[in-house]
Amino acid sequence: MKEYTLEVIEVIHRTPKAISVRMEKPSGFHYDPGQWALISMQIDGNLESRPLSLSSSPTEDFLEFTKGITLSSFSMAVQESRPGDTVTLKGPAGILVYKGDAPKVTFMAGGIGITPIRSMMKYLADTDGPPGQKNLLYACHSLEECAFLDEIKLWESDDPGLTVTHTLIQPHEGWDGPTGFITYEMIRKYIPDLDEQLFFVSGPPHMVGCVVDCFADLNVPRERVTLEELTGYEGMV
Repeated sequence: MKEYTLEVIEVIHRTPKAISVRMEKPSGFHYDPGQWALISMQIDGNLESRPLSLSSSPTEDFLEFTKGITLSSFSMAVQESRPGDTVTLKGPAGILVYKGDAPKVTFMAGGIGITPIRSMMKYLADTDGPPGQKNLLYACHSLEECAFLDEIKLWESDDPGLTVTHTLIQPHEGWDGPTGFITYEMIRKYIPDLDEQLFFVSGPPHMVGCVVDCFADLNVPRERVTLEELTGYEGMV
């Protein structure tokens, strides 16, 4: 993987527990929507690295990664990032890629797992993606912690083929949508034509494992599923 030293141009607090860092996009850097890169930052004189999904789309003129806030030293460094700082990036890499080549597609995200899915959905929105059926099933602790919520609402209103379902672990008063983790029953209820869907699943290991078990019970063929486990978020949604 090629290495780049990039300048931070903006830091965006997406939710109380998620931060996006935008960087200049180097000339000639190409990646597919949904891919990740190895991000390195100086921490107490040492270079520490993490594989992080790019939340930006190839259609945008910047690179961006979005990280969930944890207690790690790397997470603290991300929170303290400021415009003008430098970040080392190696990449791109990863197979969780979708560019609109299926008539029916379902994205499933758990918490910060929305990051690569945002990249893919933004790409579809910018390129007038296929007119077919698209679904997003997004599990968060609360609506406040659902990153990119306003963008997702806009895409849903603009695209009659897109259906978005949020499920909340800790729903607020008056919430009338589904609650809890993504389950077998939830997939059956909100995702039509299971035997025709192409699935992209991204989230913490426990969430991805649970969805894989659901797919087995639903007889969803493994070749129709692409997975990405986000390490470092064990125990989260």
